[in-house]
Amino acid sequence: MRVKDEVDKKVNNKKPENKPKSVEKNDSKPQQNINSLPIRAYLDQTVVPLVLQGMAEIAKERPENPIKYLAEFLMKHANDK
Repeated sequence: MRVKDEVDKKVNNKKPENKPKSVEKNDSKPQQNINSLPIRAYLDQTVVPLVLQGMAEIAKERPENPIKYLAEFLMKHANDK
């Protein structure tokens, strides 16, 4: 099961295919104030993309300490966007 699916279950108890429209990439509406978004949409726009990138790196690199590797990856890329 994907990490994003786990977050979905814990945060909203929704199935992953029930994404709010504000999260869809092809949405032509102006972006909402990020602090007013529901939890799932907020995480999808701010945290999840970077965590998934880090996990993809972990899958490729297979470091000895994957948690430390992910933490360092997140710190290194925290200001990317």
